[in-house]
Amino acid sequence: MSAKFRRRQWLVAAAALFCGATRAAWRSGERPPTAVPLQVPSPLARLHGGAAGALFGVSRSGELWQATTGAWKKLGAGLDPDAPLATGHGRVAGRSAEGGLWVLESDRVLIVRSAELAPHAGLLVLAFGIIAVSVVRDGAHRLIRLEPTGTAWTESARSEAAVLPDARPLQFDPDGTTSDDNGHVAVFGAPSSTRYRHGVLGDAVEPTALLLLERHGLETMGQLQLQAPHVFEDIAPRPVAWRGRRGLLTVRSGPLGAQLALVARAADAPGRFELAAMGEPIGMPNRWLSPSTDGRRLLAVHTPHLDGVLHRYALQGDRLVGRIIARGLGNHAMGQRDLDVSAWVGRRWVAPAQDRRRLVVVDVDEVSADGTVALPSPVTALQPWRRGTDAGVVALLQDGSAWWVPVTA
Repeated sequence: MSAKFRRRQWLVAAAALFCGATRAAWRSGERPPTAVPLQVPSPLARLHGGAAGALFGVSRSGELWQATTGAWKKLGAGLDPDAPLATGHGRVAGRSAEGGLWVLESDRVLIVRSAELAPHAGLLVLAFGIIAVSVVRDGAHRLIRLEPTGTAWTESARSEAAVLPDARPLQFDPDGTTSDDNGHVAVFGAPSSTRYRHGVLGDAVEPTALLLLERHGLETMGQLQLQAPHVFEDIAPRPVAWRGRRGLLTVRSGPLGAQLALVARAADAPGRFELAAMGEPIGMPNRWLSPSTDGRRLLAVHTPHLDGVLHRYALQGDRLVGRIIARGLGNHAMGQRDLDVSAWVGRRWVAPAQDRRRLVVVDVDEVSADGTVALPSPVTALQPWRRGTDAGVVALLQDGSAWWVPVTA
């Protein structure tokens, strides 16, 4: 049997799988994986992956739990279960139930009630501080930096630039080679509620600028401002390798709908960023795509709320050229701020099917389907996690349960 024939057979099997076939197509001799319940102590609202493979869960009542191979360990309480967690440098940070900063460090919880954090925004934990989105009296939102002072945390800097209310700040080094550890703060700013009326990402406010702020004083170091009628239909850009440096993968939207975009610093101007590479727009207004990347491979699910067509993108000059590799994926739910419910395990990408009651495993390099796994409730979050020595993903379900699914790396 020729390699070409075998590849063709796999593509036929993958097409059948993603069009809703009830029987999964598996590689010869392999048994389909079975989902294993993780017996959470309380229904969970959120999952988060930390350093060294740590897995955290926030219960619907605001308790913080950490998973181990055999049990869950309670670390604290008093969190806002609807707000994202952030981890790093020995800390876990979140929004408290009262809206302040919640920090766990050295087995001790501190709450900074004066911080007034935005309810759906993310946090960034740095070595000597925490970056957060704060609400100010004029209704605008600013980034703030908080630093430890003895047994408390106090604000040390505040940005002049307005940021997206539900922004997810991240550390980014445009001159880095393999990491962003020496970078500053990338965040979406210049929010507008009138330029592009779509509102599928939790609200109708979209950013019109991407900012790079100095991590200590939060001064603007560089930016990319989009001209009307375009916006960034996104909450958090994704760092990727880019021609020996670093870039940010995001979504630009306008009259022809969404298109994949890669932002990088301009070679001739240190403070200017540019759209270094662009994919083709979907072709209709109010049609969105959800990017996903492991930092090197570039994917995007076009119209995840409709038919969920998975494209893999490759760089050709200044163009991002996509080709369809699967259909029937649902890695984003309408109105949710978790923009990419998926997980990477080596070269395999795991995401919910359109009904969100099945997980689909795609071998991205081989362009083949490794099968589906049925679950008892719709999937709301996915996180890669090793259970002992076995690779896999944890699926958080709508009913608050958590299930582990083994995935061959």
